[in-house]
Amino acid sequence: MAFPILSAQEAAELIKNGDNIGLSGFTASGSPKVITEALAAKAVKEHEAGRPFKVSVFTGASTNNHADGALARANAIARRTPYQNTPDLRLRINSHDCHYFDLHLSELAQKFRYNTYGELDWAILEVAKVFENGEVVLGTGVGNVPTYAAKAKKILLELNTKLPEGLYGLHDIYMPLDPPHRREIPIYTPSDRIGHPTVKIDPSKIAGIIHSDAYDGIKGFTALDDTTLQIGANVCNFLIGEVRAQRIPQEFLPIQSGVGNVANAVLFGLGDAKELPPFAMYTEVIQDAVIDLMRMGRCKFGSTCSLTLSDAKEAEVLDDLDFFRDKIVIRPAEISNSPEVIRRLGVIAM
Repeated sequence: MAFPILSAQEAAELIKNGDNIGLSGFTASGSPKVITEALAAKAVKEHEAGRPFKVSVFTGASTNNHADGALARANAIARRTPYQNTPDLRLRINSHDCHYFDLHLSELAQKFRYNTYGELDWAILEVAKVFENGEVVLGTGVGNVPTYAAKAKKILLELNTKLPEGLYGLHDIYMPLDPPHRREIPIYTPSDRIGHPTVKIDPSKIAGIIHSDAYDGIKGFTALDDTTLQIGANVCNFLIGEVRAQRIPQEFLPIQSGVGNVANAVLFGLGDAKELPPFAMYTEVIQDAVIDLMRMGRCKFGSTCSLTLSDAKEAEVLDDLDFFRDKIVIRPAEISNSPEVIRRLGVIAM
């Protein structure tokens, strides 16, 4: 089936004041880059003409300057959840221009399937490949895409030419049944795969394909200094002590890492902590340090919701997908952040 090819501006014209919009991605990774910019420009024109224009934005987590940033500066966001970290949006929230509520990242998808926030008018999804039957290969972040794709009335696809079709196979797309019919999420080790490599979309809902050409725009991490090196050493020494005291099993446990410079520095420290065995990760983001740990053989596998990598590291990974294919799986947020799975695996959260 041939899908319409639209400009970002043509796509933005389809979206109306008051619409509910679901965005792909988790952090800046996999978030839209051109349609949201065009939507912000439309909002500015509407406001200058004296007409209201705001949309409600639902995501996987934070987004990027192209989405939260541009839309906030245009005062185009009516409601926003589940998480944000953009200074321009924070100003709008604090001035009551935007209604915001924080939410556990694993909960939003189910609430949307229960229609807690009303109908979803649009999903805007960044993809690496579109098949004729409507299936898509996602980019570097999943977030709540499976639910948004299922619930949206119409879907716009940002086909990013920076993303190789070789990303096929890195994703594990699984949507659990909702209570009271839910069974356990059958993940018993971080490397278990339980879903599909693609998101299946009803072709009749695809309103158009819009081309983009950009990495996720994540800045490189600050170089290690004495403080971050000491923090990393302290964490490693603590973990080694817990293993020696048999409060952590000798075979170790999966690790979850936080986001940002300090978390990245702590992970670097694990590269030299040879008393700890090679480990797996069950986490929501994989940062630059994890890629280096995989190269070193210290991190043997990483289950994540997004590859939150600097542009240089993202290019490195995308150029060497054959190496990483058996070391990474990218999941939806309600799976990567599921308390049930995290408790079962015994994840060490940092």
